[in-house]
Amino acid sequence: MRKTILLAAVALIAVISLANKVLEFPNADIYYRKGFEEIAIHVGNVFESIRPKAVELVGNDPGRINIVLKDFGANTNGIAQPQNHKTIQIFVWPADTILSTRMNVSNLYRQLLMHEFTHIAHLTYTTGVPAFISRVLLGTELFSPQMFSPFIEGVTLFAESSNYFSEGRLNNPLWGKEMTYQNMKADSFAGLDYALSVSREDYRGGALYYNYIASFYDYLVRRFGIESVKEFHKEVSGRMPVIGVINASRIAFDETLDVLYSDWKEEVGSEAADYGTLNEVKTIKNGQILDMTKTENGVIFSYSVFGEASSWNGAVERGIEEYVDGGFSRRLSDFGAITLKWREGNIYLMTSVTERSTTFREIWSYRPPLSVRLLDKGMVTAFDIYNGRLIKALYDTKTGFSTIYFEEMQLTTIPWLIKDIIALEDGSLIMLLSKDGINGAIAKFTEGEFKIILQDPYLKGRGIDYNNGQIIFTSSYEEGFMDAFSVDVESGEVFRLTEGANLEKAVVLDSTVYGFGHSRQEKGMSIFTFDLQSSPYVVKEVEPDDFDPAAADYTEGNYLKKTFLHFLNPILRAPLVSYDGEHFSLGFLTLHLSHDSNHSMTLMPSFTFGTNKLSLTAEYSGQVFEGVNAILTVNLGVPEAPIASAGLSSELFQLPLNPSTRFRSHAYIGLDTSGGITTSVPLSLNGNLFSISLEPGVRLSNGKITPLLALDATFSPTLGTSVGLGVGFYEDFYWYINGAQLLYRINWGWSPLFFLKEMGVGIEVNGSNTNLDHSAMYLFVNVGSTIGLGDLFPKIGIQYSNSRLGLYLGLETRP
Repeated sequence: MRKTILLAAVALIAVISLANKVLEFPNADIYYRKGFEEIAIHVGNVFESIRPKAVELVGNDPGRINIVLKDFGANTNGIAQPQNHKTIQIFVWPADTILSTRMNVSNLYRQLLMHEFTHIAHLTYTTGVPAFISRVLLGTELFSPQMFSPFIEGVTLFAESSNYFSEGRLNNPLWGKEMTYQNMKADSFAGLDYALSVSREDYRGGALYYNYIASFYDYLVRRFGIESVKEFHKEVSGRMPVIGVINASRIAFDETLDVLYSDWKEEVGSEAADYGTLNEVKTIKNGQILDMTKTENGVIFSYSVFGEASSWNGAVERGIEEYVDGGFSRRLSDFGAITLKWREGNIYLMTSVTERSTTFREIWSYRPPLSVRLLDKGMVTAFDIYNGRLIKALYDTKTGFSTIYFEEMQLTTIPWLIKDIIALEDGSLIMLLSKDGINGAIAKFTEGEFKIILQDPYLKGRGIDYNNGQIIFTSSYEEGFMDAFSVDVESGEVFRLTEGANLEKAVVLDSTVYGFGHSRQEKGMSIFTFDLQSSPYVVKEVEPDDFDPAAADYTEGNYLKKTFLHFLNPILRAPLVSYDGEHFSLGFLTLHLSHDSNHSMTLMPSFTFGTNKLSLTAEYSGQVFEGVNAILTVNLGVPEAPIASAGLSSELFQLPLNPSTRFRSHAYIGLDTSGGITTSVPLSLNGNLFSISLEPGVRLSNGKITPLLALDATFSPTLGTSVGLGVGFYEDFYWYINGAQLLYRINWGWSPLFFLKEMGVGIEVNGSNTNLDHSAMYLFVNVGSTIGLGDLFPKIGIQYSNSRLGLYLGLETRP
């Protein structure tokens, strides 16, 4: 038996070593999985190239870091973890669909590395007493004063936007500074306290905390100079939270950030004068428009609407709506879609779904009102329908190539990311493409020949259209705007279609140009129309983005040794004191995290005075295989606790019922050394405005079998309402009902610390068996934190408990 266990352990170590590698560059270790070596080398070279600039922009050199390449499928992102021994995670999927416009990229790894490494440089900038407390006493970067700075994302977006004129969100005429100008026109400009604390309930989401604050940061740099801004970071680095930011601002800028933000608002108001009123035919109030395509009579578009319930329970109203020229509009479905196509009365849509930590794209066919069918699933970036058959583009993250398929037949493979694709009547394909240095190229594929029609480094919109030999697109050819243009398929001549607009996408139907972007009249996004007026346009020549990082020296490192030492080195250590009502205990806590964040461990030895006993609690949790998570707890010398317990959980399968409703099944088994065994099969059904979960299970303990059951449901009849109810059985039958209703928005705060969002009324009732145990009715206020601590809900009302009426007071993280 021991020999078998030893052989299994050796085999597991061998598999891990063969499947994972690490490269040692001068200033970073690059961790990657087999097959990504070329990308790892490229990432190392890019990092060494951008590193000095990031250090200079912040004023702090964090030293050596770790970079981990992660493949989560069709998921674009990066994560900076200064507390995890200065580690960056870089997702290898490029920015496509919605992100192709909203996170404008000219060179993917340059932008991601500049953004995430600037985080590391900024959030490790700690000096003086805070450095002593955080690093010396607690051994962590978790408590850096910079964690409470308003510019956590502002400094990174400023850095990423310094690489090239069409890269970085400050250079985005849709979601950058120009968004604030249009919001000003619509009387929806966000104050500093609002931008720092509001996200999920506002259609702009993270663009408030990211793009708004970055635009303000850019204003400070333009007004005071980069050295004064670096002085601000330096002053924050050695001061306590909240008050430190106030004092740092007065020292660096001779004024508080609130006053400076008001000054910037005046500048925004002046710039907004250049953004005239356009013809808005349909506005999605407090909502995003995600994509749009034309039909025979107008356009259809997909959207998402947000409200207070989006923050309370994640409810979002999604849908597809049709707009017909003349003003008629109707909602066609509650389906969400990141890409839309329309062919002969059928709607085809693409959604993004995550299974076992991997993101896929699903393509659906929908014919209103009831016919819906899943067509395909995979790593799809773009698709279209030709004669009722599917054309799709799949992207390979390891090679950077896209392959186009007609049904199962491979048509061609090209060294580009395909962002959009349209099949013409003759079977030809036109495409919107990108790769390093080219933010949007337009090409045609016909009879086996691939031809570039238009290629320049300007930012392009998220999709294209075709009309009478012209390919319709949007581009930032003129600073501050994103107008509609067309390019002739044969001659390559460019024509301007609109002027003074900011459109994510445009289509042409008959003599009308349709586009969508931020409303200039209300908070939300709108469909715009323009009379079709085409005039020749000459694209201005600009310096190309010829970024080519120099090759840096590197060697292959010992993966097992490095990962083991990383995990062994705690990311937090802290003394703990506890009192059980009889004795004091003195303990010591260490928290450990793997380089890829897949494994964590907590160790807590302690000594109890009075009994003079030592004890140890150790807990491990992690992903042992893809989609399989484990937890192991060991208790030595801990009274009334099993010596060891373990649990395994895994997602079994997902079943999509339609593009917006999904059934999921999980499995869990847990056991402990006292002989207890618990099994359950959690099931869930989730939609846009509701969530239902059922968890049947069984617990075996001391020879007794106990059935377990939990049924919970949450739904939102409106985006200002949340209702929850549930029943269950665990030794006793229990039940509960709760609800929250918005009364009005407060929208007032103090930017260094808090923002009062909304006031509402709530109820909660719960009981066991046939008994009413507790009921309460109360008023609540949502107090949002401007320093990243989340929302708190203080409550006051009346309660009925223990057969008595009384005053109800509460403080919770939900309404």
